[in-house]
Amino acid sequence: MSSYMQQALSATRRAASNAESSAASAVPEVSDTEFARGLGWASIGIGLAEIAAPKHVQNLLGLEDKGSHRGILRVLGIREICHGLSILTESKPTSQLRTSVWSRVAGDVLDTVLLGVAATKTKRPASFAATAASVMAIGVMDLLCAQRLSRRA
Repeated sequence: MSSYMQQALSATRRAASNAESSAASAVPEVSDTEFARGLGWASIGIGLAEIAAPKHVQNLLGLEDKGSHRGILRVLGIREICHGLSILTESKPTSQLRTSVWSRVAGDVLDTVLLGVAATKTKRPASFAATAASVMAIGVMDLLCAQRLSRRA
């Protein structure tokens, strides 16, 4: 694993650890399955946005409009939709659901690395920061959900 990915994973773990106690009190009590399914629907929405409106996503990130950027975003969108479908096929907290949510966490690590690269190229730092913060918040929720599902194992 590259040092960037290790740093991203370490930062995500620290953020989740720090956020877990406050998130538990801030988030209404939902079942593990409801929590995961909410993330599944979020994946579908994110994926559709990346596939259908990559220019808009590039604009939010402050990136130059390039075909290669749009292509990367579309591939990431397909990945997101696959994560969402994998989660939404489960109606109980099964090992498949746990694996599906952990796969989202792995995707979040990749997204963090890609955001690190994009941060050096953005022309709109404030918009980029807001978008990156949203991605990180979703990543923390993914990790919290994966941890909850793993405790049931």
